[in-house]
Amino acid sequence: MSDIDDSLRDVAGDARLARLLRTSLTRIADGPDGPMREMAREVLAGRTDLRTALREPAYGEPLGAAFDRFWGDFRAMSQDERDQLVKDTRQRLGELDEPR
Repeated sequence: MSDIDDSLRDVAGDARLARLLRTSLTRIADGPDGPMREMAREVLAGRTDLRTALREPAYGEPLGAAFDRFWGDFRAMSQDERDQLVKDTRQRLGELDEPR
């Protein structure tokens, strides 16, 4: 296992979530958001770990803003939409348990 995988597992708490976190960081690294893209690339390249990166205002502030947008969207969802999101997330986590 690579140092980056160990670092992500440390943050995520288990291997499934670490794989999901790596996938998310890869998407962010390929995305349009400059500071977040830079942070994801730095973490994936092993030049910094996620905990350290998120303490940096240049990265932590955009992440906080993204979370605020998510939280606003989540709060605006109906209970059925929230339940579906939880169901979809559990299904996705279950797929991560399947052998590759």
